Amino acid sequence: MKPYQDALSLLEQDPLFSQTQVNTAQLAVPDEMFNGWQQTLDLLSEIVDTPAILIMRVTERDISVFTTSHHPDNPYKRHDTESLGHGLYCETVIKRQAELVVPNALKDKEWDRNPDIKLGMIAYCGLPLTWPNGQPFGTLCMLDNKERDYGRTFRHLLARFQNAINANLASLYQSAKLFHLNQVLETKVQQRTLELTSLNKKLLSEIEQRTVIENSLQFHKDHDPLTGLANRLGFVNQLSQQLSQPDELSTYVIYFGLRNFKSINESYGYVVGDKVLQLFSQRIKRILDKDTLFARIAGAEFVIAHRGKNPLELPLIDSIIQTANIPFALAEFSINIPCCIGVAVAPTDAQEASELMQKAGAAMSISKAEATPYSFFNKHTQTNIERRCLLESHLVDALKHQELSLHYQPLFSLQHKRVIGAEALLRWHSPQLGDVPPDQFISLAEHNGQIIAIGNFVLHTAIEQAAKWRSQDPSRPFRVAINISPLQFRDTDFADYIANLLSLYRLPASSLELEITEGVLLQDEQLAQHIIGQLQALGVRISLDDFGTGYSSLSYLQKYSFDTLKIDRCFITNLEKNEQDRELTRAIIAMGKKLTLNVIAEGVETQAQDAFIRQEECDFGQGYLYGRPVDAQTFERDYLSSD
Repeated sequence: MKPYQDALSLLEQDPLFSQTQVNTAQLAVPDEMFNGWQQTLDLLSEIVDTPAILIMRVTERDISVFTTSHHPDNPYKRHDTESLGHGLYCETVIKRQAELVVPNALKDKEWDRNPDIKLGMIAYCGLPLTWPNGQPFGTLCMLDNKERDYGRTFRHLLARFQNAINANLASLYQSAKLFHLNQVLETKVQQRTLELTSLNKKLLSEIEQRTVIENSLQFHKDHDPLTGLANRLGFVNQLSQQLSQPDELSTYVIYFGLRNFKSINESYGYVVGDKVLQLFSQRIKRILDKDTLFARIAGAEFVIAHRGKNPLELPLIDSIIQTANIPFALAEFSINIPCCIGVAVAPTDAQEASELMQKAGAAMSISKAEATPYSFFNKHTQTNIERRCLLESHLVDALKHQELSLHYQPLFSLQHKRVIGAEALLRWHSPQLGDVPPDQFISLAEHNGQIIAIGNFVLHTAIEQAAKWRSQDPSRPFRVAINISPLQFRDTDFADYIANLLSLYRLPASSLELEITEGVLLQDEQLAQHIIGQLQALGVRISLDDFGTGYSSLSYLQKYSFDTLKIDRCFITNLEKNEQDRELTRAIIAMGKKLTLNVIAEGVETQAQDAFIRQEECDFGQGYLYGRPVDAQTFERDYLSSD
């Protein structure tokens, strides 16, 4: 900033300069400068590991997203606009012209009603951006969907970028002012030429310094800091150059990942996990020739691009498998991690780098799902990709466009013969695709990370609605059941998050029941036990969903503390035809009684099914016989107002 300030001080001594006014609201940011800001935003998002880093621009009436980081968990899009006066984080930063850090808005009374909470963004760190004349440009900020204190290093990086942007704004401001001066100072051309020459020299010096910084940032942008390999962006650029040179050779993109690597970090710690990744990448390097591209994509996933004439390149694939199967000896540990591999071939499967890597990744997913050593991309994989891409392209904005909603299915007390609660069920109606079944988009949201934001939406909406219904008749027992994704349950602060939501909407913990499936329990036994204990200590009820369909359902009852068992609908559907299903249902209800657990029968559709579970003294029923899932207004009219 020093050269700009020196030049500005000299020019401000001229009365004509001080009389020249610049309307900063009309100043446009050039594409080159904008692209530089965008690249730095994306780089900071990777370095800080936070989903949303934004540059906001303010006007007299509103504030909008000028540019935003490209991250799958980022709910903000360019040009998103919010009117002022609603207590936004950034509005406070602009008013105070000072840094604002909010580690967790849900725990902060000043911020617990901030509009960004609805998008799941509870952590915030922001700095003001200002034109040289003191008028605000907006803010530079980063947000996260989990609690973050944004330590000194990350805040220093943000401040460095703030300085660079303010320098850019100063340059734009001065350029605009000089443009106006050139129109009115024709008689001072020679004098201004000398001044501009001096200014240009100083600007050139600034540009040279910025180039050095940008070259350093470019390396980190294209490379993985842990292994030194190319990252996804760097690999795509290198592969694109390779594919642009036509010859008779085929290009084999081999996408591979270490199976169950998460358990390594959890069992041995992240230091050991990082060392395994470094050693593994070094091993793979030794079996590759100098012309083979090699990159770490994310986590424990790697990709290779190899050119050759071999139709299948099986020797290289076998070498990767053998390399992964060699145990890693670290300190007193001996760690084995097999890998799964997917292969796509250019030009047969695709000719573009990104598409080729995407198809290889899809083939790896099939290898992982089918427990095979490797899988090649084929037509079946293509069909799945096309459907998945179509859904994903529409799902990414579904929450923002209010296409997601909740329906509520009655929970019927067989003893009291009335509705005592509801299960909240997520629904997606897309204007383009129509009604999309949950079994098609829930797994997609879990895969691309959207399930956290969607899960937050479900929790907010269902708890707020249950609190409203309960307030209408506090003496009437009512509870709402919500399904929890395994990804949500990985958050060690999940119980605190639930406690904050219950406090925010003033719903007693006993009115909330969280339904978990075998998938939650399989990922980390100790973490699951800990979080279940924390939730039950709050008074929240825990239900084991789809009981009887998993591999270890009985062992779960021994290891974990539950309040409710939900008998899977597959047993209830065949009660009238299958004696074995009747005996199994009878046994589950009896076992639940012995363990003092509430038992819910799902999928009850006929009077005969209802009569059977009543005879066996099942506690609750759920299914079309008692009521189909309906929107909140219909549920209130049909099941609450009539009592």
